[in-house]
Amino acid sequence: MARKRKKQKEENLMNMTPMIDVTFLIIIFFLCLEFKTLEGKLNTNLPKDIGVNTSIAIPIEKLDVYITCPKGGWGKEVPDKIDPRRFEVIGHKVHWMVGPTRVDTPQELERLLRKEAERKVKDPKTLKLKTKPITINFGPGVAYQDVTTFVDIAMDAGFTEITFGGGGGTRKSRKGSSKG
Repeated sequence: MARKRKKQKEENLMNMTPMIDVTFLIIIFFLCLEFKTLEGKLNTNLPKDIGVNTSIAIPIEKLDVYITCPKGGWGKEVPDKIDPRRFEVIGHKVHWMVGPTRVDTPQELERLLRKEAERKVKDPKTLKLKTKPITINFGPGVAYQDVTTFVDIAMDAGFTEITFGGGGGTRKSRKGSSKG
């Protein structure tokens, strides 16, 4: 009987060597893994005179653009015939406020931005002439396509520094959900 008990004790012992091997392999894997930084960064001009930094902030001349959708300018949502989850908006209107000037069509916007791109300003860091940075702000009812249309036109006009400001809220649909 003593022999049987000894055999049962031996069978109940667990071999920990494979588990330790796996643990070390996982540790080596995570040590060899490269942790990358963000691949894409938005250029921002943050104020340098707030916080612990006591240096004087050099004002940067910039071009403020507001994209707005007039009341009733959202248009009509027409469902797609092939995929009913998708829809097309017909009659959607937006206005662009480039500084104090209101623009209603992409052609007028392109003309105005090309004219603004010719007005160069001095870069406070390098003292070289460059185009003004643009800050885009948008209001309720503005669609993603409206913003990308503006960015495409601005880049074609020669602007390279484009930043995004805060949004002006969302458009409420008839069902109570927000779309924008």
